[in-house]
Amino acid sequence: MHVDATLHAPACRAARFRRQRGVAALEFSLVCLLFLFIFFGIASYGALLMVQQTLSRAAQEGARAMLQASIAPSPTSTASAMGCSAANASMVWLNQFRQTLGQGPVVCAPTIQPCTYSPVLTCGTVEVTYANYRNFPLIPELVPLGAWLETLFGPGSNWIPLNLSSRGTVQIGATAS
Repeated sequence: MHVDATLHAPACRAARFRRQRGVAALEFSLVCLLFLFIFFGIASYGALLMVQQTLSRAAQEGARAMLQASIAPSPTSTASAMGCSAANASMVWLNQFRQTLGQGPVVCAPTIQPCTYSPVLTCGTVEVTYANYRNFPLIPELVPLGAWLETLFGPGSNWIPLNLSSRGTVQIGATAS
């Protein structure tokens, strides 16, 4: 007796479908987990770069303000104050963000000293520092990801840096004051 295989084909397909019912959900969960891991890594690194770029711009603006203050006849303390004032004005959003975290503002440290390339010339430097970035990053939800990566790559790997800082320097005069 000959049994037609076409009669059993739907039953075989239904059995195969029942055996693979959860495979699509499992594949989706694995791919989704990998995608989210990559997405959060990119977002975390992008946020870090955004903060670093803001600090760089603030330091440059502060140094330019020191240069402008030195052109006008004013005391050195005025140039330093104007440098930090311009730097803080350039990073208002970052200081507001730190305030919501209960942290102090980004630290601005102006210095006026002889230039490294010629002791006869005077240089002004504005350095801005976002202290404790590792514990208070721009995207706080991703801190566990950084801690996990640090355990993966070893302690001291600095996956997320402790502090972020930037420095801007200009030549502000021909003699030290």
